[in-house]
Amino acid sequence: METLRLLFSDLDILDLDQEDARAAGEIRAELAKHGTPIGPYDILSAGQAMARGLPLVSNNTAEFQRIAGLRLEDWTRD
Repeated sequence: METLRLLFSDLDILDLDQEDARAAGEIRAELAKHGTPIGPYDILSAGQAMARGLPLVSNNTAEFQRIAGLRLEDWTRD
């Protein structure tokens, strides 16, 4: 448990704000239009990343790569 505490001690936790939610709504609508939806929490994560100009770090590239303009990073790959 101490290892996890040390790992996460330098991370900032971001609150979801109105702009993040707006971006998430746009992503959801675009994916629905193409018939390629993803999970609601993934949409919120992507919306926050896009609204703030941040990369989204995930090894779940299959779903996130459907989102145009999302900077996606998979740190599990070399």
